[in-house]
Amino acid sequence: MIKKLYSTVILALAFVYVAPAQTKQTPPPPGPAPKIELGEYEHFTLKNGLKVYVVENHKMPVVSMSLVLDRDPILEGDKAGYVQAAGQMMRTGTKNRTKDQFDEQVDFIGANLGFSSTGFTASSLKKHLPTLLDLTTDALMNPKFTQEELDKIKKQMKANLAQSKDNPDAIASRTRNLVLYGESHPYGEIMTEETVDNITLQDIQNYYNTYYKPNIGYLAVVGDVKPKEVKKLLKKSFAKWEKGEVKDVNYDLPKKPEQTQVVIVDRPSSVQSSLILTNPAELKPGAEDAVAASLMNNILGGGMDSRLFKNLRETHGYTYGAYSSINNDEILGRFNASANVRNAVTDSAVVEFMKELNKMRNERVTDAELRDAKAYVMGSFGRGLENPATVAVYAINTARYGLPEDYYANYLKKVEAVTAEDVQRVAQKYIQPDNMYILAVGNAGEVADKLQKFDKDGKIDYYSTTGEKVDRAAMGVPAGLTADQVILDYIKAIGGKANIEKLKDITVTSNASIQGMPLTFIQQQKGNDKFAIQVLMNNNPMQRVIINGDKGKMEAPMQGVNKEMTAEELKTQKLEANLFSALQYDKLGIKTELKGMEKVDGKDAYAVEVTSPNGQKSTHYFAKDSGLRLKEVNNLQGPQGVVTQTKNYSNYKEVNGVKFPYVVETTVGPQVIKAEVQKVEVNKGLSDDTFKL
Repeated sequence: MIKKLYSTVILALAFVYVAPAQTKQTPPPPGPAPKIELGEYEHFTLKNGLKVYVVENHKMPVVSMSLVLDRDPILEGDKAGYVQAAGQMMRTGTKNRTKDQFDEQVDFIGANLGFSSTGFTASSLKKHLPTLLDLTTDALMNPKFTQEELDKIKKQMKANLAQSKDNPDAIASRTRNLVLYGESHPYGEIMTEETVDNITLQDIQNYYNTYYKPNIGYLAVVGDVKPKEVKKLLKKSFAKWEKGEVKDVNYDLPKKPEQTQVVIVDRPSSVQSSLILTNPAELKPGAEDAVAASLMNNILGGGMDSRLFKNLRETHGYTYGAYSSINNDEILGRFNASANVRNAVTDSAVVEFMKELNKMRNERVTDAELRDAKAYVMGSFGRGLENPATVAVYAINTARYGLPEDYYANYLKKVEAVTAEDVQRVAQKYIQPDNMYILAVGNAGEVADKLQKFDKDGKIDYYSTTGEKVDRAAMGVPAGLTADQVILDYIKAIGGKANIEKLKDITVTSNASIQGMPLTFIQQQKGNDKFAIQVLMNNNPMQRVIINGDKGKMEAPMQGVNKEMTAEELKTQKLEANLFSALQYDKLGIKTELKGMEKVDGKDAYAVEVTSPNGQKSTHYFAKDSGLRLKEVNNLQGPQGVVTQTKNYSNYKEVNGVKFPYVVETTVGPQVIKAEVQKVEVNKGLSDDTFKL
């Protein structure tokens, strides 16, 4: 049902972009690096240690403020996520205002005010600056943390986790951080539903008491103001914000792999692999190599004119795009190259990645490549200066990272001075093809053997989608086990064929919400050839599917849809609508294949690929211990490529000897819909009129 809704939305929002024709032109020779006038700012420090940077800009009657708390990363352990939650809690009401009152007053002056775990951003018209400061300092110094608001935030965080846990790119990013930094490093630990559940109100209060201190803060004030008036306002507003000691925390530097290591996250349902090639890079902000490294990355994988993009997309057609990045960090940065590629060419893509990485190390870039990269970096730098806030950011960065006072003023000169030899030198220093991780999130059954040749010791490391290291041998499928047996065990687990066949009619009513709007799902079934599914929003009909024997109809009033199903659509909808479709696989011509095992929310599960007569494939996961179905994954073809739809089943309850999942969580792209069953009614004598077309 959800599949059809989503497919319609994809088609409705699809658009075509046609790029204008371009002709090759010879660019003029570059001139000397221009002198940069960064603009003036005034800096002062309040008695409580808050460092303030003021930039005047009177073009518009607007003022913006941005606070950065300069603290070390925090290892959150079994409460991973509490730092993020603490930032969100800063905007949930104060001792003087409820959250609703606070929101109303912010909206009344047309302001923007948001908090994070390391500060805030705020803006309003100049005339409302005193009010904005009053609201900001109230939230900053008088937060009121309540269990009710924490519960809301934790629920939202878990919804976001549910959205990301089946997103291959999100899985790849989490796993990359884990293998690069390790789970005992702040950059490597992974937030889970369990760690979010462990967060308490006291954790939030402790974070606030420890880290929200003015003496580690840098405040930028930009806009239609004079430094003197800002200083006067801030002295008054922040007078009661007391300084405090914030201890430095040092972490051991994670080591780079001694040799190239292949890491795989097995997702049997994946039709493509999310590839990341990565290694740690000791590159700090403002380091001597930073400019040359930026230019090097721009040439290698910084955009559509880069080497990686041209090779993997334009020359070989392996992917929609291939990119690289090099991140600087006070503790430890990283080099990264990535792409999403078809399973069949995963190993070929790695070959081309390695070819380009080694070429960047072993050969000097061309004069044209270096010239174009410099032009791009200079242009980006110049455009950034058009925003007055950039001046404040540069001033704060200079202070935070101990940069030379003229670092940004001379930035373009630094860019102009980079040579092809410099580019090659930093490539050799920060790109380590012989000491990197090759990470693939995809179908291990199709890609593992091909990727094994890249692993120096031939031992691939496997991880689950939630970050646990997996013993692949222990996760093997027992000898002789087949997909048919897994399906039979599932049927037994939910009550057995005999009990299921005693259910002559079934009505399942579920509630959910989407973007705050309440949804009601009513699913009715009589026998194996009569089905009715209704989706209501605010009790208004949103979609309706009726199947009666060899005919079916689909209605979507909001979309103007009212059509009879084709024979092909009828087959698909019958399979989706049947609450016990596994009993009908033979009759419907459904083929099944046992693909392997995978961890699903920490549980060992058999992955069974289900193929319909029209070739549509989906993967169903059945718990090894209970036999119950835990998850179903469908890969849908949308206008922008393949979109993954995931359904997670949980909280099984027995009704008339048959177990039904009382929670079905559906994830499609960025949207998560959690449907909770309110009631299951069986053998109520549903009238045939219910299924009348």
